[in-house]
Amino acid sequence: MKTWGHSQSFLQGVWEGPSDLSRSLKLEWRFILIRWLGIGCVAPGLLFAKLTPTELLSAYAVLVAAAIYNLGVQTLIRRRPSLIANGYMTTIGDALLNIAMLTFAGGFNSPLYYILYTVTIAAAMRYGYAVSIGSAVLFVCADVSETYIGGGQLGPDFAFRSGFLVLTALLASYLHDQAERAQTALQERLREANDLNDAVALLGASLDIEIVLSASVAAACHLFKSPYALLLPSAALNNDQPGLSLVSSLADEAPPPWWSEFVADCSRISQTLPPVTETLSPLLQQTVVGKHDAVFLTLGRLGRPATLATLAIVIPTSASHPQVALDVIRSFRERVTLAIENAALYETLTTRSADLQIAYADLAVAHEQLMRVNEMKTSFLANVSHEFRTPLSSIRSFSELLLSYDDPTVQRDFLEIINHESERLTRMVNDVLDITRIESGNMNWNMDEINIERLALETARTYLPMMERHNLRFITDVDSKLPSVQGDWDRLSQVVANLLDNAMKFTRKGQVTLTVSNVGCDVLIAVTDTGSGIALQHQSDIFEKFHQVGEVLTDKPRGSGLGLSICREIIEHHHGRIWVESEAGRGSRFVVALPAVTLSSFPSAKVLPSPSLVSVGV
Repeated sequence: MKTWGHSQSFLQGVWEGPSDLSRSLKLEWRFILIRWLGIGCVAPGLLFAKLTPTELLSAYAVLVAAAIYNLGVQTLIRRRPSLIANGYMTTIGDALLNIAMLTFAGGFNSPLYYILYTVTIAAAMRYGYAVSIGSAVLFVCADVSETYIGGGQLGPDFAFRSGFLVLTALLASYLHDQAERAQTALQERLREANDLNDAVALLGASLDIEIVLSASVAAACHLFKSPYALLLPSAALNNDQPGLSLVSSLADEAPPPWWSEFVADCSRISQTLPPVTETLSPLLQQTVVGKHDAVFLTLGRLGRPATLATLAIVIPTSASHPQVALDVIRSFRERVTLAIENAALYETLTTRSADLQIAYADLAVAHEQLMRVNEMKTSFLANVSHEFRTPLSSIRSFSELLLSYDDPTVQRDFLEIINHESERLTRMVNDVLDITRIESGNMNWNMDEINIERLALETARTYLPMMERHNLRFITDVDSKLPSVQGDWDRLSQVVANLLDNAMKFTRKGQVTLTVSNVGCDVLIAVTDTGSGIALQHQSDIFEKFHQVGEVLTDKPRGSGLGLSICREIIEHHHGRIWVESEAGRGSRFVVALPAVTLSSFPSAKVLPSPSLVSVGV
């Protein structure tokens, strides 16, 4: 595997060429490699081309000239790259070399004719339709000339190879054109993203509500490339911030003659706009005065009954609608709304009466807590909504497919998938319900004296088949005659199950070990794995709600981010402790310490083949 990795890196380095080459020169470098490959393949192939000695000698002479030519291009690309940067010189050289090869090595009716396809494709990759079709026409003309000079006649063979050559030029040029279109579209998307960033750059510069509203109008003009825009605060925003008036892009400039009537029309239209919805549909209306088209954007947040403001932007007559992609407008609206909300909140806090100044410190703490809750909510929605959508989509898709198949075997497979996804969805919902019950104090605790050995082994038996499916070695090391603990059997089983489930998800290969022992006055339950491990800076966060190591929506193991938080709450209710010992890349060890009561009077449960070791295929 290492040898293959080194070979792959070497071949990639050869293909990419020197790192300081421009995009066009990198393409030229790759054509040099393709020429060497072609020369290497044609050289031995000439021996099987059934050529006369004279033709064979001429062909090899052309091949030597091609090698010298390719070596010269390879030297120039390093020393004088400007000579070949545009690619015209090498395109002409390739065409002449290939015509010479065909002329001296059997003519256009020989098997070497296929070399012309590579030249045609290369020209299409560089220049598109004009040059590639021109090259193809040049080759066809040379073919016609050779035929008539040799006294022959054009036949079906000529028609087939010439037509296929032109078709190759057209198809390769079409692919080149599509690549250029895709690159242009990408550049356009980047331009729109840059325009959006430039437009909203000043929104966060101030928390003064009037400055933010003015910045919002300026941002709308910049994004839509319009000289005229108007922001009309809603009644709800005016109730929070009395004295706010409409904001226009004119500032101190003299308004056009139609402006006052335009403002009146916008005020009227803004009262009839629909509330904010998930689907962004900028309402394009036509004002009565001057026939000016305007985009109206309602600024607000989903779930909020009130609209903050309405933006009206005049669309220039020279521009088509919509000027900006809908997702860019959606992002713009969200950022402007957030900026206005933040500014309004700040203004509300700063304009409180003197009586509220005494409680300002408490309000600041409450504000920070609200922001943290908002971040936690955002993280929760990003994780859980994604995780909920996946099993729901699977259940729906396979339910629809189930109706289309009569094969019992296929139906059973689909039902197993639906059942698996349903169980997964149920676990996530149960996690959310459990953490809610625990935090609200509504959890029912069935406290009793528990045989911890039996609990650990029964839970391990449940996970033994799953470990086997994941090709993991599963080891249990449970001491006999353990003291009992006072606790809730179901909740402690849930803790052990969560730890085993996490170990299984984060371990791609190796083993998972469940250890239960008596240390002093505590019973220690430890789950050790050989997985990816946890960096030190993340170890204090993993027991927080909705927290998972890694970025949201990546290929990390699925889950709601509530499992370890639930474990911590359960163990703390049992007056125990839970902690992690881990190092990135070297696995993890989660330890639970529960206070012991007395030596267990319960009989040992023989649940697994051995109370000390269970091994599943590596």
